[in-house]
Amino acid sequence: MAGARPCDRLGCAVIRYTAEMKQRGIGAVVLLPLVSGCAVFGTSDGAGRDGGSERSRGSGDAGLVLHVSLRGSDGNDGRTIASALATPAGARDRVRALRASGELAPKGSVTITFHAGVYELGDTFVLATRDSGLDGAPVVYGAAEGERVVWSGGSRFSNWTSQDDGVWSCALPAWAAGQKSPAFRSLWMGDERLVWSGHPGRGSFMHIEAIPEGEARGDWTKGQRAFVYAESDAGVWSRVEPGAEVVTFTRWVDSHLRVESIDRKKRVVRFASPNVFELSAGDLYRIEGAPGLLDDGGEWCVVGDRVCVKSKAKPEGGVVPRLSTLVRLAGEAEAGGFVEHIEFRGIEFAHSRWWFDDSNKLTWPSNEVIGFVQAANGAPGAIVGVGARHVTFDHCRIAHTEAYGMELGKACRDNAIRHCTITDLGAGGLKLGETTIREGDLLSRDNVVEDCTIGDGGKIHHQAIGVWIGQSPGNRLSHNLISDFDYSGISIGWTWGYGPSAAIGNVIEYNEVRNLGVRRGNVEPPLGDMAGIYTLGTQSDGTRTTTIHHNYFHDIAGRTIAWGIYFDEGSTGVIAENNLVLRTTHGSFHQHYGKDNIVRNNILLFGRDAQLWRSRREDHNSFTFERNIVVRSSGVMLNGDWNDHFTSGNNIFWSQNGPALFPGNTALDGWARGRDTGSIAADPRVLIDAEKPWKIAPNSPAIGLGFVPFDLGTVGPRK
Repeated sequence: MAGARPCDRLGCAVIRYTAEMKQRGIGAVVLLPLVSGCAVFGTSDGAGRDGGSERSRGSGDAGLVLHVSLRGSDGNDGRTIASALATPAGARDRVRALRASGELAPKGSVTITFHAGVYELGDTFVLATRDSGLDGAPVVYGAAEGERVVWSGGSRFSNWTSQDDGVWSCALPAWAAGQKSPAFRSLWMGDERLVWSGHPGRGSFMHIEAIPEGEARGDWTKGQRAFVYAESDAGVWSRVEPGAEVVTFTRWVDSHLRVESIDRKKRVVRFASPNVFELSAGDLYRIEGAPGLLDDGGEWCVVGDRVCVKSKAKPEGGVVPRLSTLVRLAGEAEAGGFVEHIEFRGIEFAHSRWWFDDSNKLTWPSNEVIGFVQAANGAPGAIVGVGARHVTFDHCRIAHTEAYGMELGKACRDNAIRHCTITDLGAGGLKLGETTIREGDLLSRDNVVEDCTIGDGGKIHHQAIGVWIGQSPGNRLSHNLISDFDYSGISIGWTWGYGPSAAIGNVIEYNEVRNLGVRRGNVEPPLGDMAGIYTLGTQSDGTRTTTIHHNYFHDIAGRTIAWGIYFDEGSTGVIAENNLVLRTTHGSFHQHYGKDNIVRNNILLFGRDAQLWRSRREDHNSFTFERNIVVRSSGVMLNGDWNDHFTSGNNIFWSQNGPALFPGNTALDGWARGRDTGSIAADPRVLIDAEKPWKIAPNSPAIGLGFVPFDLGTVGPRK
């Protein structure tokens, strides 16, 4: 098979369709790119394999080389392709045995080469301290050059039988049968996640008409158990029975509610648990998991002990997630034991399952609520690290999850995620750190995420983040593309206000963050109070400070409020400079409240409702705002409290539509007295171009004010 799809600017991954793959029945038509960009399909008869010379991509001069193949056996020695091992666990255990026997030095260099195929994990693949390598002699788990290797936590379907009206069904896997709640909420055909039967279609929503009498709370932190649906939606609800689920959207959270009863006369639906926050008339919702709504091709549901799919043609295959965790790096940091010097290269990790249990019940705002108050922070990663150091994921792909892609939690430091694609996510992409502040070696810190493509998330948990950094210092996010989420792209910090915080000295640079809320397929943004980048709490200790520089934040929309750069409660000591923010619904920059932040030399363009927000005045310097270019085409220039206790100067403000008016309905000169020094209202001559919207004309008056042009030509993943 030959042919290719056009390359994009992110580069290409080459994947050979080998004779061995053909013999095993692995179809090249379902091959996926290992990294964002172009996938080129070629052919090979497997010639040149000498039984031991094939090495993992980029592995260099390895020590021991072991082979793993779908045609192998874990009873083999793995030293040649002909004597290959069969599973990741078998390869790990072979290394353990060689070390125990003395044939391999403790923590000696090992390259484990996986040959093409989908490896169905029987259980979570766990690496412990004894599985570590050494600096300069890592243990490498890598795909053979040019071959697609998938570690799957899913169960596969094949025996589809025809039902009525174009419905095909297959028996539930034994592990999923008889569970009170649906055992999974995802079904994939190849690379496509099918829609769980419901209404309306993905990206569309219905609107709550009213809250029933007696259910009103008057307190936004207390959610209800019922709402009234619109009369126009009665036809839809006539096909819904108790047991279906409703996803509601209010403020910055989504809630997942099981239908307990439906009063069709009063149009009142009641739920088994309360909403996370108070619902209001007009809030959005959608119905999911209702067999009566299985009416469009490509939808699926569970009926009794069978999975049903609506399709004109007989489905080919199908996968549902079985394992919650695909890979666990299980260090024992309290005892001084770490998983170290491990590398994963070119491997795809796919199909992870997760849903709430009693441990996810909240203590605030109510102990009856099951859900999250922000960022879906309790949803785990398909790959989990605890006590992991110097672990690298290079050119890997994480996809098809029901929660986050990866989390590096307690005692994880100096790890790297490079050139990876993290996509089709039930929640978010990456979590670095924890919600708890740890001491010493138990603190997660100094991890690197660079040249990655992270997107198409929030498929189940819509409030999830592209990259979430909790109580963790010194991390670096560099040259990533983060896109297509329903909530914020990057979030840093987990302290509301001025209390203790460990989110110190993180560096966010050369990232492109785009299409949040206005992601492809969304009719309207479902959530609010969000941003391209969002910060909380103190982020500087006097020697290190969080810096946000040379990033491109654009096309960000919220149902209520959404900004490009958002300093929320207590944000302190953050520097944001040399960033471009373009097309947001509520403004390029917002500070709720904080202290001594610096916003300088940024280009802030085209907020719909406002350009800049400042919500709360406090008796200290909120921020310094200097040498920025601010351009409006609609909305007001400034929103909120802009009276005093901030520093502003040498900015250039311009309005493309009408005069540039400031608080008090005055021109810049009238507002600036005692508030701003040196700023002007003039055309900054920003050259708006689809490819390079950050160009500044050489004769821009902004340069005379001290603005320094900056280059974003390398923003996003490098080739």
